[in-house]
Amino acid sequence: MPIHHPITHPDPNVSVVIPTIPENEYEVPPALVNQTADKYEVIVVSDASINRCEARNRGIKTAEADVIAQTDDDCRPPVTWIERIANHFDSDPELVLLEGFLDKLDREPRGYVGANLAYRKESALKIGGFDSALSGWRADTDFGWRMEDEYGVEHCQADTMNVIEHIGPLRTTVNRSLERKFRMRHPQKYFSIIFDPDIRYSYEVGLIIGKIYSVNPRLGEKIIKKRTLINKLRDENITTNV
Repeated sequence: MPIHHPITHPDPNVSVVIPTIPENEYEVPPALVNQTADKYEVIVVSDASINRCEARNRGIKTAEADVIAQTDDDCRPPVTWIERIANHFDSDPELVLLEGFLDKLDREPRGYVGANLAYRKESALKIGGFDSALSGWRADTDFGWRMEDEYGVEHCQADTMNVIEHIGPLRTTVNRSLERKFRMRHPQKYFSIIFDPDIRYSYEVGLIIGKIYSVNPRLGEKIIKKRTLINKLRDENITTNV
């Protein structure tokens, strides 16, 4: 299992974990050399035989620091990235999860993008790390929501100013099967947090649908399909009238 340590420190405050594809042309470690922080290590898990979740989990177990920051091999963190993360965790001992954002995506809190995420190692291990059953779609959000469930939303924060540049194409594509599995796992959060342009509803309606879905997934799916059809017909009617 190839695990590399391009940047080391005898007593790091933060361990940066990067899962990478061996043949990928991107190399993120150079972007981490000139960080304003000084007590950190970088761990690169390079193994094409395992998925991204497994790579992150191996990085977590290898990390020496109590706080882990993760990004991807096609990202360029700003020079203050690690320092900002360390300051958040140092100033709040009860903080377990900190999300940042990517320049190519909307800054919607509680979406938990894996390319800019930090957490306490002990907390991540307690919930079992990242779930490979969702690898490739929603695994990062699932990780964040399980952290919320275990420790409380109040101990999971967002830093909207800590934004990473994503230089490559976004590599994830919608996986309908995994989306349904994810929705069934977190029905109430799903319908109250995630915005789906095909299903327009208020926060309160989202909670109601989520509760219905958690009790009766089949009925929940029927409601989703019906609302989607109604919205589609409404849009077509508006277009025709115009």
